[in-house]
Amino acid sequence: VTAVAFLYFAEKKCDAVVLETGLGGRLDSTNVIEKPEACIITALGYDHTDRLGDTLGKIAAEKGGIIKEGVPVFSMDTHQREV
Repeated sequence: VTAVAFLYFAEKKCDAVVLETGLGGRLDSTNVIEKPEACIITALGYDHTDRLGDTLGKIAAEKGGIIKEGVPVFSMDTHQREV
């Protein structure tokens, strides 16, 4: 589905696109973008602990997998220590 979306965005010559990762971030299909304009982590919670980990630190690490060197990162979460 992500590949089809990328083709659509290219066909429409989009100047900018906001993509939401699916479950996690590190292994998400949207993580193929080498240099996004920004990365945003909106929330940390105990959803999907079977895939993301059983602590906020592990979950933050999985979600943080979208972070790229030199790309601004924004967090909207209150668990700042883990983020």
